[in-house]
Amino acid sequence: MTNYAYIDVGSNSVRLLLNGKKYLTNTQLAEKLVPGGNILPEAAARTSEAIKSFRRFALDNGADEVFVFATEAVRSANNGKDFAALLSADGITLDVLSPQTEAKIGFDGAYCGRGVFQAVLDVGGASSELAVGNEKGLVYSHSLPLGAVRIKDYSLDRREAEKLIDARVPEYGEVPPFTEMVTIGGTTSSLVAVRDGIEPYDPSKIHLKKITYAEMEDTVSRILATPVEKRAAIKGMHPQKTLILPAGILLVMGIMRYLSLEEITVSENDNLEGYKRLKENNSASL
Repeated sequence: MTNYAYIDVGSNSVRLLLNGKKYLTNTQLAEKLVPGGNILPEAAARTSEAIKSFRRFALDNGADEVFVFATEAVRSANNGKDFAALLSADGITLDVLSPQTEAKIGFDGAYCGRGVFQAVLDVGGASSELAVGNEKGLVYSHSLPLGAVRIKDYSLDRREAEKLIDARVPEYGEVPPFTEMVTIGGTTSSLVAVRDGIEPYDPSKIHLKKITYAEMEDTVSRILATPVEKRAAIKGMHPQKTLILPAGILLVMGIMRYLSLEEITVSENDNLEGYKRLKENNSASL
């Protein structure tokens, strides 16, 4: 039986799915990247090295083939093709997903609605995909080109960040009714880790936990009230997310306000599982 591994090249991190286990490293590919701008050379270098390292690790640990896909940072960058060529020189093919495909794999990875209509929100570093559907497929999806890294780069001031968020979130338009919102991505999983003081990080203590808007307000206020140089000492805080995490939380809160939500569910199953399903379905249809 062929054993595949999958690498997600996100705007903030690079993640590997191998034999049911996930590995992550933060590279901030989208650092200071605006739509149509250029990926910084240093961001491209550290991200490409992370991809190559994960690929070697996967092949050394039983993977027969490694699939690599990228999302908004590469998709929107003026030099996205140059970044893909950087990997191609090492024999790595980069699958740059469309916004529609990105929303679909996030939904497919996280859907647990058992027949009901469910919303899945994927807050990344450079974009945030919202999809609504059930086991039969999607009835709505939209990719908002705004994520935690872009908000952090725009402003570290809460009021300024919220002005940007409140101005952009209505781009989601009219969202169909759903019974529950499930969120995926590092923002809300890290949020639960900080809320509950989970250290070291344990996915089993995060998966399908619920968190309320009021709890988000308490958590982000606590983070922002802590001097940046002391935030890494907050129990559950990843040391590389001291600036990005509050920006991402504010974005989730803005989306919740727009949709009049008081609570969300956090899933550890995400676009890696969704991309795996996509590739398996494509293979089965050949």
